[in-house]
Amino acid sequence: MRLEIGAGEKPHPDYDLHVDLLALPDIEARCRIDRLPFRTGSLDALRANHVLEHQSYELIDQTLREWARVLKPGAAVDIGVPDAKFVATQWVAGEIDTAEANHWILGGHSERAAHQGVDGHGVPLWIWNAHHTMFDPDSLRAAVEPHLIVCEIFTYDIRNLRCYARKP
Repeated sequence: MRLEIGAGEKPHPDYDLHVDLLALPDIEARCRIDRLPFRTGSLDALRANHVLEHQSYELIDQTLREWARVLKPGAAVDIGVPDAKFVATQWVAGEIDTAEANHWILGGHSERAAHQGVDGHGVPLWIWNAHHTMFDPDSLRAAVEPHLIVCEIFTYDIRNLRCYARKP
């Protein structure tokens, strides 16, 4: 079983199971990213594209420990996050304006259909898409390495980072 965490409005077709915090089409299970409803060592792969930055920096270690828990030995992991240092550098240099820097660093993305409206408590849905942790290549590696073997970290789409890792 191949799991995509935080699949959002466009679940990746290469994964068998898609989870998200929000009730969206084609999401099979709703759950937090740090408390997965799967048995220890039960999954063959995990994808979390633009998900980890939504978790509080204080919960990153616990979250990655949970992801490692549900994976089989040797399972592949694909993590994508914004490169906050790159975006901040663009902003300071005047290459992008404050609105674009906010979009990439702080998230929210209230323009997306899935993030319009309010939840059962009257909280705007876009708040669940805000970013709570910033990453650069070094901090991403430092976060992942205690739990997984990092195979490669690289830049894609100019301002995003991709980490390929595997469970020991």
